[in-house]
Amino acid sequence: MDYQALTFANLHLHSNRSDGLFRPLQLPRIAGCVGYGALALTDHETIHGLSEFRLEAERCNIDTIPGVEIFAHLEGDERVYHITGLDFDPDAFRPYSKRLVAYRNEDTRLKFEYARQHGFFSSVEWADVLHWNPHTEWFHAAQIRQTLDLMGIASIQEQGTLVTDGLLLEGSNTGDLFVRPMKEVIDAIRSAGGIAVLAHPRMETLTSLKQMVDLGLNGIEISHPSIPEQAAKEATRWAREYNLYCSGGTDHTGVLSSFGGKGVRSVRCGISQEDYEILKNRLLG
Repeated sequence: MDYQALTFANLHLHSNRSDGLFRPLQLPRIAGCVGYGALALTDHETIHGLSEFRLEAERCNIDTIPGVEIFAHLEGDERVYHITGLDFDPDAFRPYSKRLVAYRNEDTRLKFEYARQHGFFSSVEWADVLHWNPHTEWFHAAQIRQTLDLMGIASIQEQGTLVTDGLLLEGSNTGDLFVRPMKEVIDAIRSAGGIAVLAHPRMETLTSLKQMVDLGLNGIEISHPSIPEQAAKEATRWAREYNLYCSGGTDHTGVLSSFGGKGVRSVRCGISQEDYEILKNRLLG
């Protein structure tokens, strides 16, 4: 694999409309400086930032396709899989996105309220979280951290521990409402004309690839900061075997979408211009 060629299209990015650091319009500006020619914003569940992202990318002379990232599970499998949807019709996908956002927000609210009952966030109410995050329709840890910050309740160092410990408190029992059945996720993406992609596969998750392909999965990431080299090679091999579209991107790593700290690395991940054209023009049939 020519890893140097995997730098044209970054198709896995997050903005502050979900759990990224930057506004949607900032990502194309940064990507242009880094040298990308095509992008996809794949915020969790929500497509709220796509219009702002696309308009700014046009000004930067960068091509874009719509994107989203969804958590899914296979029947009888406790693992949570990340599925990105690419190049779908946003209007057709919007009703399902709204359902997903509602699941996510209810899950977060229930965990938040459970944490408050156990001594976390005692001086913050859910209404405060909604009030201090007017830029988004999606709510999770990042929005709670921003609320704590803007209300001056905890230091930056304390915020991360407080939110993580609070939302992961044992006994909240939400069942992670936003983790949806794999078939439901793939059907929703493909019925909107999109490509359903297995994100950042690992060797252990590739063992379930055939099952996902049978459900309609038609893409796989071959380039991502967290994909081990052997898994990337296997993903590329299986992409050829199953006639899957290739995808990839930086996700939360590097300058395009990072919370900072130890996770920051100067990385460029994505796919070649040839693979991007194959995906966008549906040349695999």
